[in-house]
Amino acid sequence: MLHHTDPMSPISPRVLARSLAAAAIAVVLVPSDRIDAQPPARRYAVLTVPARFPTIQAAIDSAVPGDTVLVAPGRYYENIRFKGRNIVVASQFARSRNVADIERTIIDGSRPAHPDTGTVVRFVNQEDTTAVLEGFTITGGTGTVWLDAKDLAYFREGGGILCELASPTIRHNYIVNNVAISKAKNVKGDTLISAGGGAIRCGYSEPTIAHNVVRGNRGRYGGGIVLFHSAGIVRNNLIVDNSGGEDYGGGGLWLVGSLSYRLGTLVENNTIVNNRVTGADTANPRAMRGRGGALITTATKLTLRNNIVWGNTQAGAQVGFAPNNPPESLNNLVQGGMPGTANVDVDPKFAETTRFTLAPDSPAKRPGGELGAYGGSKPSR
Repeated sequence: MLHHTDPMSPISPRVLARSLAAAAIAVVLVPSDRIDAQPPARRYAVLTVPARFPTIQAAIDSAVPGDTVLVAPGRYYENIRFKGRNIVVASQFARSRNVADIERTIIDGSRPAHPDTGTVVRFVNQEDTTAVLEGFTITGGTGTVWLDAKDLAYFREGGGILCELASPTIRHNYIVNNVAISKAKNVKGDTLISAGGGAIRCGYSEPTIAHNVVRGNRGRYGGGIVLFHSAGIVRNNLIVDNSGGEDYGGGGLWLVGSLSYRLGTLVENNTIVNNRVTGADTANPRAMRGRGGALITTATKLTLRNNIVWGNTQAGAQVGFAPNNPPESLNNLVQGGMPGTANVDVDPKFAETTRFTLAPDSPAKRPGGELGAYGGSKPSR
């Protein structure tokens, strides 16, 4: 005999009693503070080198996003790669804020495992702005042979640092005495078009390059910094004594090509001095080679603001640009002058020529803020 149960009919006292008893047992077995509890958030790790890991690369390989690789003072003969890990790799400077920790924590890329991969630090796996390199002396790099995605040709690029399709934060480093100059065929026998970005080369990227010293680097274009089809922030850097430019110009910076119609590059509060290019093509004044001792730019949206540009050597103006595409230029001190708003051509009166700080009576010290590498925003931590 089938019984139809009315869902609106009252529950029998016996069934109700059994249900309440089961619920009471469940409450006893599961403490109240564990009901709906979430697992604890992971604590980011600090991976120390060499105390815990023998090399910087070994620590990077063991890190996960959010971790910090903290490196003790010393000279590390390595050519490191972030491998897509959005982590901080830093010297003790990140904690001490003592510049001596930058000077004595050295990543030396002069002994690469492969001659065609001589860049000291590579960001080539879509790292974002939380991938941070901070507080090192980066030196001894010779660049990496790279197939350019646009030109489908080989170049040797990024002596100190190479970025491709990445947006890293590069801050508070001394990037010194790196080169990207060899046009010799690579190991596979491919012909190289040129070599550039002695200190830093970023392609199709959005890097933040801030509070660095970029000094004594060489490249056949962009002796200091190359941004190719990129949209970066270059702020509060001392860019000095870089050289080259015999192929495509740009002693200090080489900024060519846009990442998009919307995004541009900001070059703000930098001191760009004593960079030099050679090999100007006197028969073709529109050629890039040998031009733009401080900076050369074309086919990109660029804003120059609050910079000091002085003592650079080249054919023509210290800042080179296409006449039909001048940068937006505001409040810069430029030897020889340049078009724009509130730009001046007057001796900045450096107090010394190592850090290029300003004398008390420098015209670059203004009520609205100091021009050059030591003005503008305060260093970020």
